[in-house]
Amino acid sequence: MKSYLREQHRSLPAYVPGTHDESDGVLRLNTNESPYRPSVEVLEAVAREIPRLNYYNDPDCTELRAAISRKEGVELDNVLAGNGSDQVLQLAFLAFAGPDCPIYLPDITYSYYDLFAALYQIPLHRIPLREDFTLCPADYSNAGGMIVFPNPNAPTGLALTRAEVAGILEANPDHVVLVDEAYVDFGGETVVPLIETYPNLLVVRTFSKSGSLAGLRLGYGIGCKQLIADLAKVRNAVDLYGVNRMAQASGVAICENWKYYEDNCRRIMDTRDLTAYALCEMGFTVLPSRGNFLFARPAGISAADLQGKLAERDIFVRHFSGPRTEDWLRITIGTAEDMAIFVDACKDILGAE
Repeated sequence: MKSYLREQHRSLPAYVPGTHDESDGVLRLNTNESPYRPSVEVLEAVAREIPRLNYYNDPDCTELRAAISRKEGVELDNVLAGNGSDQVLQLAFLAFAGPDCPIYLPDITYSYYDLFAALYQIPLHRIPLREDFTLCPADYSNAGGMIVFPNPNAPTGLALTRAEVAGILEANPDHVVLVDEAYVDFGGETVVPLIETYPNLLVVRTFSKSGSLAGLRLGYGIGCKQLIADLAKVRNAVDLYGVNRMAQASGVAICENWKYYEDNCRRIMDTRDLTAYALCEMGFTVLPSRGNFLFARPAGISAADLQGKLAERDIFVRHFSGPRTEDWLRITIGTAEDMAIFVDACKDILGAE
């Protein structure tokens, strides 16, 4: 059958999501979702919007942006909302990079960046992480293009301090530095306070992880007013009504009831640390994560084999087959009960080897 796809898009890389299975008894420790349901206030907010679905949503997301600005301690014009943080990332790639403006990013990072870059024909310069998977800020001095990295990084879970990020911003005044803070609520240090000092800083956030809203798609960007205005100009040309009214109402409810989500984050961090300890006791090497996941190298069994044996028990974790990551697994943190099941399964598998 004839393909009408333009030649430049035929070689787009494929993003491979984690195995999606919502069956009873399945442990989804492979998609970095929250194990905790949205708050009652979010469910009520969604219900209130259902009878209004015949009306267009507010394209400027004014109420949502106001709620985010209060939560983050910034002004309304410092915030842009998006259909998931992936949309904000995509808009930023389109707005601030291009064939003549490359992107500099870690060699081990969120793989969706590759897809956006390929879509817009943006050259990528991959800067290797250190041997211990940490990011060296000096490697990004005078980079000569847009800089993109998650902080904490994924899949490693390691994070830079605010001062280290400030050094990268200082060394690249002529290009946008995008800091993806998808996991910052699990122990990272946000760089939002730097937006007025550094007009080239764009911070991207999501409600999918700490906000328990992965299934509704809501994210946002924070930056100086001019940067956000420029990003909004591109957004309005691409997807004016992209943030639906249920997502907007949910985001407001999350911001206004943030303590519930803070408590969930603390529970996840406590469970993460207990799981890391248990894995280390079994001989795993575990990086000190600041995300809602662990990056761990098993002992006595290959990462691929352990992933397969866990899958046989309906426990799903992520394995990345790259040369520097093939020995490691990324393990999402579920409830304490979920992680006890996971740890016991690992003990059983390793004991049988």
